[in-house]
Amino acid sequence: MDKDILTAQIGQRLRYFRQQRKLTLDELADLTGVSKPMLGQIERGASNPTVSILWKIAAGLQIPFASFLAMNPSVKMIRMADQPFFKEDNDLYEVYNTFASPGIPIESYRARLHPGCNHYTEPNGIGAIKSITVHSGTFSITIGDEDQYSLDQGDSVSFSTDVYQIFENRDKEICEISVVIYYSSPNIQL
Repeated sequence: MDKDILTAQIGQRLRYFRQQRKLTLDELADLTGVSKPMLGQIERGASNPTVSILWKIAAGLQIPFASFLAMNPSVKMIRMADQPFFKEDNDLYEVYNTFASPGIPIESYRARLHPGCNHYTEPNGIGAIKSITVHSGTFSITIGDEDQYSLDQGDSVSFSTDVYQIFENRDKEICEISVVIYYSSPNIQL
């Protein structure tokens, strides 16, 4: 998907979710921890937000991250080459949307961690459960202050997202994972 089209779509979806909840930009900034000027730039399509910023906004609004990418709740197939994606951490972390639908509190995405990737994910307190399955390579994850795990192909881990996570690829090969997030909060309005 063209970057400019994706940026405009994210802005439109953000405005839709904010107005649906009758929030001002100031109130949304308080909810998400993202500055009012940045939120305004995103809504206008003048700024391409990072994955981290979108996660903060999604957590504050209590919506799946991929809600910014999903425009139509009807069934459709998205070829790999057409899946919206983001790159972060010096292009070492790639996130590809594979499923999100307004009104359904589940989202799925796949991620590619290039060698040397060290991706930090902030905690959110919205009662979400995250499940990760490794499809190739070796995946290392730190969950909160003490829990560290190394997973190989076929291994899975599930946990509450109320603590930070660090995704790492300490190997020399690309690591591919799939992530499913279930938003169990009863306050979710999609």
